Amino acid sequence: MAAFDVLARLGVDPPDMQLLRFGENALYAFRERRLVVRVARPSTEAADVARTVKFVRRIAARGMPVSEPADLPELAQPIVTSTGVVTLWTLHDVDEGCRVSAPELGGLVRQFHDLAAPEADLLGAWEPFGLIRARLAAAERDGLDPSLTGPLVDLLASLETAVDRLSDRLGVGVMHGDMHYGNVLCLPGRRLLLIDFDQVCRGPREWDLVPNLVTVRRFGLAESEYQAFCTAYGFDLRTSPDAETLVRLRELGMVSWLLQQYGTSAVIDDEIRLRIGTIGEPVGPPATRWHAH
Repeated sequence: MAAFDVLARLGVDPPDMQLLRFGENALYAFRERRLVVRVARPSTEAADVARTVKFVRRIAARGMPVSEPADLPELAQPIVTSTGVVTLWTLHDVDEGCRVSAPELGGLVRQFHDLAAPEADLLGAWEPFGLIRARLAAAERDGLDPSLTGPLVDLLASLETAVDRLSDRLGVGVMHGDMHYGNVLCLPGRRLLLIDFDQVCRGPREWDLVPNLVTVRRFGLAESEYQAFCTAYGFDLRTSPDAETLVRLRELGMVSWLLQQYGTSAVIDDEIRLRIGTIGEPVGPPATRWHAH
């Protein structure tokens, strides 16, 4: 296992680790050394991870509040093992009772776009379709009903054309790629840290505003909170001609992620069918409520 391999190099045997999250990556807490061990998915290139580590260190030096890669002289990051690429990050004590507010998130996105802008040349270009395409192809190989995969494949094809016509109202620059409430740590004293830079790249900065619009549209965020986010950032995505395309793309990514769990429970299967049946709803009016998983 990659995480155990890396900690063995630090002289820890056997390590006592706690699984924090298992999704596109696996995250473990190693509390003895105050580390988060992050194991990338097998297809991840070490060079891409190295660029991410370098980027985060640079924006931290510029004053961006982020969770930083651990400074371990005995290990150069990233660490390549036989089972995955591993990075080590600082483990923070979070305030479990703290809820990041909409204006706090909006202000953090604005701060990130401003402070990270000079590092754009370090990053690769936005490529939003590869992972979605791979998930849908895997679902088809697994024999999922075409009534589930077919509409998503068709939507993907139409979005590939639409993305080529984006107007980029906020310009092309550094974007985080997955800027939602769950990717902000709230530490004691209400100190906020941005985390999870796997999708950071150079692309349309409106993309970092999409998760909040999807949250108000699908998951019950109050309109007043959405407006507070827009005020803090300085732009309302709903005024952009690109909103429809970007929201569709975000929602397609969410559905394709959940599709990987099809067949694990009736609740998951029902939610997948609900999302596929409502993904085409217009961005403007209130939309069908989705359920978090």
